[in-house]
Amino acid sequence: MKNYLENIDREALRARAEQMLRYADDARTQAGRWTEYAVSRAQGFSVLDFAVFKVCLLSLGMWLGTCFARAFKKFRGVLFVAFAASWMYLFWRVFFDCDDE
Repeated sequence: MKNYLENIDREALRARAEQMLRYADDARTQAGRWTEYAVSRAQGFSVLDFAVFKVCLLSLGMWLGTCFARAFKKFRGVLFVAFAASWMYLFWRVFFDCDDE
């Protein structure tokens, strides 16, 4: 029986694994910066902004639910429009609205 593990370049595998770990660390760092920025911006949200956030999450969940239930397929368009509109408002509010307190 032939041993295929003898032909593996362990140093190349180790170098590739270290490169992947660096990429993962960079992605984690970037995600942390985006999260901190979004949370700092959300601290200035009004009650209306949080209501829109709740509508965004609720409409997304309901829209995804309609993808699996035949009885509610006729509401998919309305739910998607509600989700898209609320998501665009929140995106604008977090990233482009420059009204700092």
